[in-house]
Amino acid sequence: MQRKTFGIALAALATLALTSSLALARPGSGPGAGRGYGPGDCPGYGAGAMARLTPEQQATFQKLHDAYAAKTAQLRADLGVKRAELNALAITQNPDQAKITDLTKQIGDIEGKLLAERTQFRIQVSKEVGPNVMGGYHHRGMMGGGTGCGGNW
Repeated sequence: MQRKTFGIALAALATLALTSSLALARPGSGPGAGRGYGPGDCPGYGAGAMARLTPEQQATFQKLHDAYAAKTAQLRADLGVKRAELNALAITQNPDQAKITDLTKQIGDIEGKLLAERTQFRIQVSKEVGPNVMGGYHHRGMMGGGTGCGGNW
């Protein structure tokens, strides 16, 4: 039993470390950033989209993004830990279905909170920077979470 607990704790710690390092990543710094592409090589965000904004709009967007990233950092870290715990439980010889169900609900709650925060961020960007600034930007997050471009996050 102690070995199982240690394995879960180790997986959670590794996920937390990965989440923390990824939280520092900036959008628009992906492989296509120099061509006006953003995360996942999606057009409409990144260096090209930012270049179409005035310096004041860029500064406002960056300020809003930094606030959003800081506000959601703990939620994203918690989500990573809960997913790691779920994965660890799911691969045990005798999975505890009650714990799995509980973790699944917790993950859903966290994802709902993140969606609400993302929506507020997009609304704030539209109001303070301008409509359609987000373009095709699709926030995929560290755990995948997206299917590519299209702004449907």
